[in-house]
Amino acid sequence: MKRKMMSVWMAMVLGVSLAGCGNSAGTKQETAQIEEADVTEEETDAAEETSGEETAESETAGGIDADSIKIGVLLSTTGDFSISETPMKNAAEMAINEINEAGGIAGVPIEPIYMDYGSDPAMAAEKAEELILNNEVTAIVGTNSSSTRLAVEPTVEQYDSLLVYNTFYEGETPSDNVLYTNTVPSQQVEGFIPYIIENLGKKIFFVGSDYEFPRNTINYAKTLTESLGGEVVGEEYAPSGETDFSSIVNKIKETDPDVIFSAVAGNSSVYFYSDCAQYGLTQQDTPICSVACHEGTVKGIGEAAVGSYSCFNYFNTIDTDANKEFVQKYIDAYGTETTVNNGAESTYHGVYMLAGAIEAAGTLDTAAIVAAAAGLEVDTPAGIIRMDESNHHAWLNIYIGKVNEGLTFDIISSTDELVAPIVD
Repeated sequence: MKRKMMSVWMAMVLGVSLAGCGNSAGTKQETAQIEEADVTEEETDAAEETSGEETAESETAGGIDADSIKIGVLLSTTGDFSISETPMKNAAEMAINEINEAGGIAGVPIEPIYMDYGSDPAMAAEKAEELILNNEVTAIVGTNSSSTRLAVEPTVEQYDSLLVYNTFYEGETPSDNVLYTNTVPSQQVEGFIPYIIENLGKKIFFVGSDYEFPRNTINYAKTLTESLGGEVVGEEYAPSGETDFSSIVNKIKETDPDVIFSAVAGNSSVYFYSDCAQYGLTQQDTPICSVACHEGTVKGIGEAAVGSYSCFNYFNTIDTDANKEFVQKYIDAYGTETTVNNGAESTYHGVYMLAGAIEAAGTLDTAAIVAAAAGLEVDTPAGIIRMDESNHHAWLNIYIGKVNEGLTFDIISSTDELVAPIVD
């Protein structure tokens, strides 16, 4: 796995090295000409030594003049979103360790600085400023909810730093200082709603947490639903961190939908699914189709999640050798208390993408790293993905999964090719 995941940006290093070898060959020819001109042996040795030092210098650091490359990892292992962000933090650590074990970025090791912001957007902004000003990080990997990302973005922009954002989001007003490695609605919803209408029913009730991603994603999904002949029978939102969905469940029951489309996020998903089951909404009769319920959440929900659906760019049951190796390595390192999920895998390939962009840029300058990321391909546990040439987002495979009795996802649909990210 390590060799495969390193292959893309190591190929870039090879290209630089080959160019360096070309210069070295030219230097040898020049040395031969010097010898033919009867230059003294001492002068010849000095010329060859200088040439060798210059070539080694260009190949060793790739232009990166640093003892280490500091990268902040800003993710919560406490608070409302810890169920999602703890495995993301673990996956970031795993990728960083792998890269360092393989020699770092152009021979320079990554120095990670981990910070927990307690799922609090205001604290995340403070921690981001601390990472940039006090720790002098080159980039920050992390944040999760759109509220947190939006709280951090002004700080990242103010100091011309870089955020690598690895969570699905609403796809609106992207920042020039952010690289996005997960889905936007054009990728996640465009395939999900047609599947729902064709296979599960046309009457859809929409429920979400009350912040940017759920609201904007639901707006996108409603428009698509109506354009395909579906019917929006209701729409409700709950505060982030909500634990009582009984009133919303009663409103759902009154409309008798075929399907519940859920953008309830974080730990609240556990309570929403549980309340649906408790008050008589079964997955067999009224399945929940979610754009936010991943493997870790399903594990927390338990039996009430069986028969529900989710749509992401990754499930940990993808049947490839690379993915099986990735999941097993995670379990070996962190046990089974947390579960590899969509955000964890996106964070893992986000770190590799960042390493590849720094490698290609040959500098720690933000603009140069962002430019180098354009068009970059990364070999991930879910297959090859590609960063868009212009909008800072990733072209991704998309999967629909159904929760089975073992509380994992059976993949029931997948795209045949990478899906383009369309953003406003």
